[in-house]
Amino acid sequence: MEIRRVFVDKLKMKNGMVLVTGPAYKYVTGILRKGPGDRIDIIDGKGYLYRSTIQGIKGRELYLQVLDVVHKPQEKRSRVILCVSPIKGPRMDWLIEKATELGAEKIVPVIFRRTLIKFSGDGADKTERWKRISIEASRQSGRFTIPEIADPVPLRGIADEIKDAGTRIVLYEKERDTTLKGVFGTKTQEVICVVIGPEGGIEETEIEWLKENGFAPCTLGENILRAETTPLVVLSVILYESAGP
Repeated sequence: MEIRRVFVDKLKMKNGMVLVTGPAYKYVTGILRKGPGDRIDIIDGKGYLYRSTIQGIKGRELYLQVLDVVHKPQEKRSRVILCVSPIKGPRMDWLIEKATELGAEKIVPVIFRRTLIKFSGDGADKTERWKRISIEASRQSGRFTIPEIADPVPLRGIADEIKDAGTRIVLYEKERDTTLKGVFGTKTQEVICVVIGPEGGIEETEIEWLKENGFAPCTLGENILRAETTPLVVLSVILYESAGP
């Protein structure tokens, strides 16, 4: 029988026992229909997996007995911050899911001048939805970590989100010479930031600001890709380039 993984935020363990409440409790008891004696694996999103057995259920509380703890060391590959203009409808959900599967460490929704999607207030409703999608994608793909989903920010607001990024790339439709192969032909830094603009393109003033902040404009060639496809192509290239010894 398959042992299901469940994400528990801010997990606390005492004397080998874990208390599960809220959405995780509902998922285990209501959707998975697990009960006392059943096995469950808990991930904390920080690289640890807790092999556990359901010890008991009381009210809306689930008690787990931890059998052992597995730590998955950080993989020796580039950490990627994906800064991407949000797109409408389920395509953004799909992008978040696939970017998680491809190993993005952080996803920052960025509002460009030509971004079409509108946010109510601070966009917290959409952010929470994307967080739930990333948690489920991490569980299904076997990741021990959960990518951080930042709140939507204007372009210049990414400065605080990407301080650790040594290699900085922006995909730009008017760039003709610099390719991803050219960028990754040299040794990359541990943290890579990739900026991908809206379907209407990035304006000249925005590109100038990105250049001033260390971003190299790159091209993917002559093919015109959909807004949700471009990030996945770039993440796949980075994954490939980072897979070597």
